[in-house]
Amino acid sequence: MKKGKGVLLGIFIIGVGMILFLALNNRKEVQPEEPKPESIKVFVASVVPKELPFVIEATGTLTAKNKIELYSEVQGILQKTQTPFKEGNTFYKGQDLLRINNEEYRAQLQSNKSTLMNQIAGMLPDMEIEFPEASEKWENYLKNFDIDGPLEPLPEPDSTGEKLFVTGRNVVQTYYTVKNQQERISKYRIKAPFTGVVTGSSVNVGTLVRTGQKLGEFIDPSIYKLELAIPASAISYVNQGQTVRLSPLDESREYIGRVNRINNRIEQSTQTVAVVVEVNGKKLKDGQYLKAKIAGDIVSDVVNIAGNLLVENDHVYVVKDSLLELQRVTPLNYVGDSVMVKGLEKGTLLVKETIVNAYPGLKVTIIN
Repeated sequence: MKKGKGVLLGIFIIGVGMILFLALNNRKEVQPEEPKPESIKVFVASVVPKELPFVIEATGTLTAKNKIELYSEVQGILQKTQTPFKEGNTFYKGQDLLRINNEEYRAQLQSNKSTLMNQIAGMLPDMEIEFPEASEKWENYLKNFDIDGPLEPLPEPDSTGEKLFVTGRNVVQTYYTVKNQQERISKYRIKAPFTGVVTGSSVNVGTLVRTGQKLGEFIDPSIYKLELAIPASAISYVNQGQTVRLSPLDESREYIGRVNRINNRIEQSTQTVAVVVEVNGKKLKDGQYLKAKIAGDIVSDVVNIAGNLLVENDHVYVVKDSLLELQRVTPLNYVGDSVMVKGLEKGTLLVKETIVNAYPGLKVTIIN
């Protein structure tokens, strides 16, 4: 009896399980898909191709056009000048920048000048006998010899014999020794080659200056140059004399420069060409970082669009018959967030926004 009840209980449990299973299956209804919108709304613009300048942007470091590094060619104690040779001080053309004590060297020069005078005086008695016609000019040279002044050229010999006679008395050799010393003594005083400002100084008054030692830097602050690296693909749009708009990184000011030089060589590693721009301005500083914008040659039938509208670098979405369509374009130039493209005809409805999950053939509704 118990065995029969167990069988019935098992059948009952199996039956209840099957009923529950069927009930759950019946409740699993397929959720209806949300209906896809018939179209999406987009903003468009009617394309009007124009003639636009090929604008090139670049950055570079400003340097003075006239900039010199000063090195000492002689040795001595640096002397005090009217204006200290220190950063920020202005010197006018011809004014002493630096002066090195030359007393010892000047004494050597005077000694050799005296030797030259003695050699000329010593040869005059013999010259009056062998070359009487030439002795007068050498006497006049000796009378006008200024030991404290610049060395005058020796009289020209009238014959080969006279030339050999003078050379044999070592007059010519001593003359060129004195001339060389006279030239060298001028290097103890360094004068400003132009009106400018000291931008670097590495010496102090009273210290020993050695031959070859760097003394400082001197610039002309009235005109600067900016070297730009322009892509080789864009260099054909740049011409000498073109206007260039320059500004600091914060764009607080704007300066107008001009293309002065264009290198005829392409830098192989970067595929760029060096373009030198000249500019002047009171607020400009040597070493300043500037942004440049060159308005190059005019390009016809082009449109400037936002760079994010490009699809796969050379397509844009347009609307034709209320459907999206990919239109091929040719990007010519990227400037900031925009790009100049060619290939869009007048009246083309260009989509002005990026569309998520867009694809050709998607139905759209234009928003005016």
